[in-house]
Amino acid sequence: MASVLGLAASIAAPASATSLKAVHYVSTKHPIGIGYEDFAKELKKDSNGSLTVRVFPGESLLAAKAISDGLRDQVADVGFTTMTYTPSYYPHSILLNDLAMVGKDDMAATFAITELFTMHCKPCLEEFAKQNQVFTSGMSTAPYVLIAKGDLNSADKIKGKKLRAAGSLWDRFARSVGATGVNVPSSEIYESLSRGIIDAAIYAVGGLKSHGLADVASQVVQLNLGSFRCGSLYSFNTDTWAKFTPEQRTAVFKAVSVAVVRTVNEYHKADKDALELAKKKNIPVVQPDPSLAKEREAFVEKDLPGIIKNAEDKLGIKNAKEFVSKYKELIAKYDGLVKPIENDPAKLSALLYTEIFAKLDPKTYGVKK
Repeated sequence: MASVLGLAASIAAPASATSLKAVHYVSTKHPIGIGYEDFAKELKKDSNGSLTVRVFPGESLLAAKAISDGLRDQVADVGFTTMTYTPSYYPHSILLNDLAMVGKDDMAATFAITELFTMHCKPCLEEFAKQNQVFTSGMSTAPYVLIAKGDLNSADKIKGKKLRAAGSLWDRFARSVGATGVNVPSSEIYESLSRGIIDAAIYAVGGLKSHGLADVASQVVQLNLGSFRCGSLYSFNTDTWAKFTPEQRTAVFKAVSVAVVRTVNEYHKADKDALELAKKKNIPVVQPDPSLAKEREAFVEKDLPGIIKNAEDKLGIKNAKEFVSKYKELIAKYDGLVKPIENDPAKLSALLYTEIFAKLDPKTYGVKK
């Protein structure tokens, strides 16, 4: 009898858990950091305890620029890869960065990027595979707006102004409206705005609080100027991924579905908190003047042919036109699907899972042939 009970106990007992090292370079209070904590909890639950995660935040294991190589070399098992740090590795992601003003809803953009890469862009996945990584999810920060010192809210008023541009896309936008783009690191926006080095920052409204910009800004123009979308929220080391069972990969997909939505919603929360601060400090938060909104829409359409040509000529992307077309199609798809449930995180996570992850084969996705 004892031997039978012992056998039954051994069958019922879960296999020893695999502990994963997860890495990102932000604080635990940052939206991405909060998302990683959710990911760890969800993965443990969804894998029935067979996969656990230890999160190394804030460059405690790898510096931001070293994460891609660190994942490649299995210093970590999963991490937040920012592709702009190693642009030669990820040409399609750099093209995506140039499309940051296509689509205005950051949740829809996150879903669109995730579907584009996982289901429609084999070269995208191959770029990650060459770095010994498996891509699972895209991301988007909160939308960038104009945080200004002075009134910039019209096509005439913005002319001749100096705008903090976060990259070449925003530099081109600045020039298109008769302004000048100025390359200023996010850590120097406060000083640059206060000293008049720039007249406005193209930045997320959360910067009013996180970077103290509420102390120097006199206007926020909610002109949606896109967002940062050149990050892979949960990139896995290929060898780590290969050791997972199909059931464990499904658990990863479920956990990622929850964590991604949490991350985007935390960006929204940061923006909401910042807008409350603006209200307390009597900083006008205004909708864009129609003349400025019109300039924005015209720029996006006029800029696309140049983006495609640059991708073909300088990034060596043969399918650039098809990539852009599919991305625009997916943005439209998820704009329609996300809007009715935008205030329901559970439904958003379910949408992400059913529309994308449930359609991936956990036996073969990301597994070397």
